[in-house]
Amino acid sequence: MRDGTSFPAALLRCSQRPRLLWLVALSVLSNLSFPQPAHSQETQNSSLRGTVINSVTREPIARALVSSADNRLATFADDQGHFEFQLPRAEPNPARTAEGPALYNRSVQLMARKPGFLEPENIWYQAQNAVTDDITIALVPESLIIGRVNLPSSNQFDRISVAVYKRQVRDGRPFWAPAASASTRSNGEFRVANLSPGTYKIFTNELLDRDPITFDPNGQLYGYPPTYYPAAADFASASAITLEAGKTFQVELSPVLQPYYPVKIAVTNSQTQGGVEVSVALQGHKGPGYSLGDSGEGIEGMLPNGIYTVEVTLPQGQQTATGTVNITVKDTPLSHASVTVLPNGSIPVHIKDELSPSSRESVGFMRMGRSSREEKASVSLQPADDFNSTGFVSLRPPLKPNDNDLALENVRPSRYWLKVDPYRGYVASAVAGSVDLLRQPLVVGPGGASLPIDIVLRDDGAALEGTVEGMPAAPAGAPGGSTGPVPTTVSAYVYCIPLPDSPGRFTGSSVVSGATFQFQQLPPGAYRILAFDRQQGELEYQNAEAMSVYEGKGPVVRLVPGQTEQVRVTLIPTKE
Repeated sequence: MRDGTSFPAALLRCSQRPRLLWLVALSVLSNLSFPQPAHSQETQNSSLRGTVINSVTREPIARALVSSADNRLATFADDQGHFEFQLPRAEPNPARTAEGPALYNRSVQLMARKPGFLEPENIWYQAQNAVTDDITIALVPESLIIGRVNLPSSNQFDRISVAVYKRQVRDGRPFWAPAASASTRSNGEFRVANLSPGTYKIFTNELLDRDPITFDPNGQLYGYPPTYYPAAADFASASAITLEAGKTFQVELSPVLQPYYPVKIAVTNSQTQGGVEVSVALQGHKGPGYSLGDSGEGIEGMLPNGIYTVEVTLPQGQQTATGTVNITVKDTPLSHASVTVLPNGSIPVHIKDELSPSSRESVGFMRMGRSSREEKASVSLQPADDFNSTGFVSLRPPLKPNDNDLALENVRPSRYWLKVDPYRGYVASAVAGSVDLLRQPLVVGPGGASLPIDIVLRDDGAALEGTVEGMPAAPAGAPGGSTGPVPTTVSAYVYCIPLPDSPGRFTGSSVVSGATFQFQQLPPGAYRILAFDRQQGELEYQNAEAMSVYEGKGPVVRLVPGQTEQVRVTLIPTKE
């Protein structure tokens, strides 16, 4: 932070609480050291005080509730955001020397609650003197999307729901995930609160017309298809909404009433009932909005006119089966369509290691019951679709002693990114036929059809050593003469980012209590080295356009096998 507070890697992920909690948490670790007088065995009481502020305006937050995680301490901040705790006596630490004082440790995890604020990054604070140290807890104000859904006056009492998706980043690639939802009031207005800063899209969910004046259960049914802000027909063409902390964005949506027709799709080759997943894509454009369900006798529901792709996945014993069908709804009910599901298949994985004898000797084993497997790497498939946050596929467990036959099982038809984390060395190559899986997605056809995946591991990677300039000074250690632990703080996060079209592997590391860092077994290639004062969980390092903003903000190094390179990098400050 700008005030010099440090961040450890283990506690630097920002997560949003449910809407009604208004919860903001700050983890505070106070390593308190007190000399023990020779004539007394009792420790002294101490205080811990601080201020709660708005992270955007830097103004104090009055009447925020500050409490410890175990609920033993609690108080309200005053009108100026100040709070203070009298800490209980600490137990003496047996670690001491004959010449020096005893070291007393006390850990306190504080949480601050205030309606209208979110949970910021968790912060570890190192306090050397709790009587004088002043902790600053910066709470992030919530962002809002408010608006109105315009329906005809005869439908004003219908409650239509709106859905909000947020753009997130996984392994350097963006995707859309559900963030929140809300229902309109009787006047059509809605309010989506407790949103964190980011990029969003919003749309209305489907709603069947139940106007008591015009509704005829035996006649033509009408409904409101999804409307994507501002007036788009599908999710892909909807406008993105950028929210800053504490800001409010107002939208207006006007769904158009359309005829809806019953749809029934028979599922052939199915041996089970229940647990069916159904996705509906308009004009082949995947995304949320339209839906069908499982009736026990097939896939049923209602859709307006259009061309749709329907994908069905269901369990079949220990496996799953998937099928896809294209349907056209045109001014009449659809009841003659059918979809055939095929068992999802298995993709063999071959790992060839070209490791040195010393690395090969240190390879471990995975054990499950009496079965075991030589562990060389963790291998998985991650969906490449913009909306599929599930569907991850990992190596099956060993089935017998010394079972080293690797396979990815139950792989449904889709596009996937291959993720390989070697336990020794680095990934020199990963291919499926002629497809380079380090740069291109794996396309899996019906029944899990795919060529085997061949992976090569090597351990002649390069090493990178460097220093970070512009870091805050490291905190003082434990008092002289004590043998207690010296507090450690994370002051920077360093990332090695492969340049576009260059081989390499994205790697990150924290810099703890100093300005030096080191990376081992980096694959040969060209990298840009960046250092930040905060962990960058949303860094789109796979997106060359997104990374162009960092040109000139970090040195570029070109590494060859076995090389050790020295580098100096300047710290990049980030906003609150």
